[in-house]
Amino acid sequence: MPLIRFPRALGWPVAAALLLAGCSAGPPGGTLAVAVAGEEAEAAAVAAALAAEASEATLITRGPAGELAPGLATSWRFLDEGSDLILRLAPVRWPAANGGNGGRELAARDVVASLARTPAPHRRALAAAGLAARGTARAPIARVVELAPRPATPHLLDWLAEPALAVRDRRGRAFPGPYAARRAETGWQLDRRADLPQPAARAARISLSVEPVPAAIRAFVAGDRALVLGAGLPGLADARSSSQRGALRVEAVDGVIGLVLRPAGVLADARLRRALALAADGAPLANRLALAALAPQARLWPDLPPATDDRARPLADRRAAATALLAQAGFGPQHPLILRMAVPAGNEWQQMADTLATSLAPLGIAIAAAPPARAELRLVEQVARVPDAVAFLGRWRCGGGLACVPAADRLLAAAARAGNDPAERLAQAGAAEAALMADPQFVPLLRPVRWALVGRQLGGFQPNRLGRHPLGRMAAE
Repeated sequence: MPLIRFPRALGWPVAAALLLAGCSAGPPGGTLAVAVAGEEAEAAAVAAALAAEASEATLITRGPAGELAPGLATSWRFLDEGSDLILRLAPVRWPAANGGNGGRELAARDVVASLARTPAPHRRALAAAGLAARGTARAPIARVVELAPRPATPHLLDWLAEPALAVRDRRGRAFPGPYAARRAETGWQLDRRADLPQPAARAARISLSVEPVPAAIRAFVAGDRALVLGAGLPGLADARSSSQRGALRVEAVDGVIGLVLRPAGVLADARLRRALALAADGAPLANRLALAALAPQARLWPDLPPATDDRARPLADRRAAATALLAQAGFGPQHPLILRMAVPAGNEWQQMADTLATSLAPLGIAIAAAPPARAELRLVEQVARVPDAVAFLGRWRCGGGLACVPAADRLLAAAARAGNDPAERLAQAGAAEAALMADPQFVPLLRPVRWALVGRQLGGFQPNRLGRHPLGRMAAE
């Protein structure tokens, strides 16, 4: 059964082809039906991000494999050993109905002004790009933007591809992307803009719905959905056991699954937090789900320099040290340490929680379920949108809710100041992680995964370490 039908169409206008140069063109038409499956809040957030990516234009975009591609900037080059960036804008115009813009051509000064008035919820992305300070963006001529981030970052282009840094007018409305997005009863409807044809836009309409996992899988099996994207780990077991095993795609993504330890109450004793960090191991959790892509991860970020602390010791040695620390604090198999743990919704999360509790029980650590407000432990997942270790580790800074170790904050600030020196950035980030592990308030366990069901006739879906799949890049084969 065909999943998408595309009629023939005329070729693209030359000016439109400039907007996303280098992207393969395809005839527009048909409807692409996509479901984001999972718990409602998480699935709705994923759907909103996909809708923004398709409808809000950024200077840089993402290709099918998450790679960087031209957007409103058709070309760019770095100066001063990568510290400054020069971007040349495409010859495109604001929509005539866009307030006072009157259909005028997008100018470099629009980009500079847009960065300066980035909305508060998106200013973290602006800071990660090094563009929060005044004077970091200039418009020397009409279609050239100069960026001099402070501090410099080797991930500047990645941040410019984020919808958080979409180019906006003075009223906060984004320059339109290939699709116009509007809220629908079950999610979003994305309609390809007739006034802004773009080579990356394949389907004339994208129906983007938020659905529970069982409903999304049934719709896929019936041929009513061309693509189902899991909003997280939940639903993976159902997707694996469905009759569509050949359609399942699983990808390991940058981030970490781990335990947040609340350093209060009984866990105010650092010996007990350290014992948990030594004893907890991701291997049994991965084995329980029997999924090769779900691998143990003892680091906050997979590419950090090798650890030289207790995490590098054999598990048997770590558990012996944990047993000794528990005994010093007065706990053991005869007098167990009872801890309450909050677990996200979903069978997969519950299986991991049960396995973790089973593995810790012989040491004298008993785990009981509890709501987040009463829990000493929280099982959480953190996934990166940009392959920036320093920005990702910033989630563990004081005030972020995952940990608070002032020494680690100082090291992360030093990592940011390393600018475009990737080795120095990673070295400082590794030192920050070591500081976080010395006073453990978070225990890494696993590398996260994302899953999807992909129809046989759907092209443009390519697994990648960011789990990024722009819907405008999808096409029928």
